[in-house]
Amino acid sequence: MVEVIKKQAFSKLSLIAMSVAVLAGCGGSGSDDDDVGYVKFYNASYDSPSIYMTLDEDLDNDDDDEFEQTFSAIAYANASSRISVESQDYFIELAWQDEESSVRSDLEIVYEDQLKVESDVTHWIVMSDSVQSPTVTIFDIPNFDEDQQDEDSEDDIFNLRLVNLHPTINDIDVYMSESDETFNEATLLDSLQTNSLSDNFRIDEDQYKIYITLSGSSEVLFTSDEINYAFGGQYLLAVRENQGVGGSPFVVDNISNSSITQYDALESTANVSIFNGLNSNDLVADYDAKIDITIDGVTAIPDIDALEYGAFSEAYVVDSGDYRFSVANDTNDEIFLENRILSLPQNTNRTLFLYWTEEEVDDDNDGIVDEDEDGIVDEIRPVITSLVVDNSDRSRLYDKELLLLNLVNSDDFSVVSFYFVKSDEIIETAENSRNVIQGNASSLILLNNTYQVFVVASIDNNEIILDELSLTLDEDSTDQFLILEHSDVNSSGYALRSVDQISGTDD
Repeated sequence: MVEVIKKQAFSKLSLIAMSVAVLAGCGGSGSDDDDVGYVKFYNASYDSPSIYMTLDEDLDNDDDDEFEQTFSAIAYANASSRISVESQDYFIELAWQDEESSVRSDLEIVYEDQLKVESDVTHWIVMSDSVQSPTVTIFDIPNFDEDQQDEDSEDDIFNLRLVNLHPTINDIDVYMSESDETFNEATLLDSLQTNSLSDNFRIDEDQYKIYITLSGSSEVLFTSDEINYAFGGQYLLAVRENQGVGGSPFVVDNISNSSITQYDALESTANVSIFNGLNSNDLVADYDAKIDITIDGVTAIPDIDALEYGAFSEAYVVDSGDYRFSVANDTNDEIFLENRILSLPQNTNRTLFLYWTEEEVDDDNDGIVDEDEDGIVDEIRPVITSLVVDNSDRSRLYDKELLLLNLVNSDDFSVVSFYFVKSDEIIETAENSRNVIQGNASSLILLNNTYQVFVVASIDNNEIILDELSLTLDEDSTDQFLILEHSDVNSSGYALRSVDQISGTDD
């Protein structure tokens, strides 16, 4: 291994010492075990399902003493732990699960090649671009020997490399400053082309901010929140495309050997829409199932008037932050609730669901709700409850994420079961199901297929179908909300519908 050391200035008040190691070749560096190398998989393919990685010593040999292992699937923007294996040649496969079985022979392979695992080297296998035609890049990063690790530990040093995985922005500059500084004080770390890995930077442990510009430009397109490098070790900072709603085209993943943390642009915006799940209620006089909504402090959102039951508002782009909202009866302006908090973190796309619950009235606070002791609660008061969920920001090709919402209020049941039944199944044998408590949401990822969806509740020890619908998921469909709500039309009194998470319209 050839090692060239260059010196750069990097300010601690204004500059701290930082060295850049240019590492050529993949040889070991004096490890205690010269026969062990490492493999780490990072899924940066924006439209991919979870990806399985298989290492196989010999494709044509299934003997028990031959190494063959398929590791747990890695979702988009996630990385595996660092895997130690014997230093030798392997076949490597990347594949996704296109049917219910996750057995290797049933997986759909998107990449296959050979990998020479070197001793004392971590081989980063990075899959980027579309899963239909993925780019797989393998970065060989030598591990540090014990002397170097001890020196870094004594000097409170961490090691950082950068990689640009944005699919369309080919040339970027990445800067770093201390956390209490601005871009004016930042130092250029490196200029990166797509799928290029920087040299290694040895930096004092501290809190820093990252900035990204187009190469040669001084216009900052991304500023991170504070990144706390409190521990030594080797880190990879991956720049990828922002799939969220914020204004920056970038997000970054800070990846260590054992963890990964996403950082969005510090001052990015958020999206919010509101769903009226407040049906006509016998306990609320003069209510025709239309509400008015006011969100204080948001000039981008006008007052929302006469939002009908079962309808979504527009999706509004706002500055991230904390807001107060109020809900009133559109018929007579009676305030239903006010000063309820609505938190919208940066780069999030959220929907606020409003629905009824009830509470027993105890005006004198004596703990007794049946003052006349006739066995009946004296008074029930309707209460508006809110549920905020994160909409999907993915463009999945081969699977879809469903958010299942139970927005009904019933004395007969509090939990419902969603069953997703394929053509060769019945409810009892369905492999995919979820139980959802009233006022809660549950997520589920389903492979593309056609499903008959049943919502079932247990009433008086009988399993009752509340409603059902047919749901077809394919490459052109989007992630969905499945909403169980009250209905004046269905004989059960409840209705299930599927709604596009992106547009808020019925599928």
